[in-house]
Amino acid sequence: MNYGYNIEELLRKFNTGNLSPLEAKEFAKILKQGDDNDELKKVLTTYWDKTENTDIDTPTYQLLERLKAGIKEGEIKRRYSIQRKAIFTFMKYAAVVLITVGVTWFVKDFISDNAISVKPIAFQRTDSLHQNEISVLYGSKSKVTLPDGSTVNLNSGSVLRYPARFNNESRNVTIEGEAYFDVKKDPTHPFYVRTNGITVRVLGTRFNVKSYPDEKTVEMTLVTGKIELYANGLKINDKNRLLVLAPNEQAVFKVKRGNNDSIESVEYNKQVNVTPIISWKDNQLMFKDEKLINLAQKLERWYNVDINIQDEKLRSMTFSGVFVKETIEQSLNALKLAAPFRYKMEKNKVVISSK
Repeated sequence: MNYGYNIEELLRKFNTGNLSPLEAKEFAKILKQGDDNDELKKVLTTYWDKTENTDIDTPTYQLLERLKAGIKEGEIKRRYSIQRKAIFTFMKYAAVVLITVGVTWFVKDFISDNAISVKPIAFQRTDSLHQNEISVLYGSKSKVTLPDGSTVNLNSGSVLRYPARFNNESRNVTIEGEAYFDVKKDPTHPFYVRTNGITVRVLGTRFNVKSYPDEKTVEMTLVTGKIELYANGLKINDKNRLLVLAPNEQAVFKVKRGNNDSIESVEYNKQVNVTPIISWKDNQLMFKDEKLINLAQKLERWYNVDINIQDEKLRSMTFSGVFVKETIEQSLNALKLAAPFRYKMEKNKVVISSK
């Protein structure tokens, strides 16, 4: 379909901040066409391939879904704004998918007489205590620097909450999903990470937390330093301490979900290989002897797809491997080399069945 505009030229102007108000509105209309516009898909794919520092391949339909997600009349999904020149860099590194919000903003309220206004990224304050909340969509990852200089890598489908400024006694954050923490050492201000049923106390260290609300386990894996683990709701002291982890150790808690998650049991693993556990933060999906049903859950978050395994026997089959830049189609085709299954894919829906 010919819209009377050169899509590649509109995309270039969008990235450099030179869209006129009329061009911006027309560009928004074109983006809404999504998969129905073959020219748009071709231009986006070409632009993606030419962008420097390529880290991840993302199927075109996912790019379009992210773009379209932010273009809903009268709706602003999150109160973020973003510098135009950073938009496609964020897309390349799959960070929080701020482009969807940026598109909404330039379509609705931020078209000036000459171009799109530029504002720094701002995180929404969620309550009177000025808590920042960062949510990462499926198919995306992000990295956040906290007020004390500590950093947090966030995996797909994760939510991080932290104050705009830490108090004079301690540093407190909460996490749902998966996060890799690199905590600045400060003995006078302990760092606490609260998640489903578990509280982690650290002074300065690197560790991984995996605690998705839809999973029955919470995993804590230590890379360097030392962490102490406590059940939520109990006073932090030696008497209530559950475990102390040393480097390359892991604790896997079975948690009963509810209004107040409670710990049912714990598995203490010494000398685990942390490399595959934290590989996600370097854009590598590593797995070893992983059941397909569990691997499918990771693939869903990694690629922002919905996977339905129709054959019960397939669910228990195990796989080992690593995916780096593969698309979901390439990943599924690789898995097929190790197991006899077929799959059907439409948009972000994947159905896996026996041959």
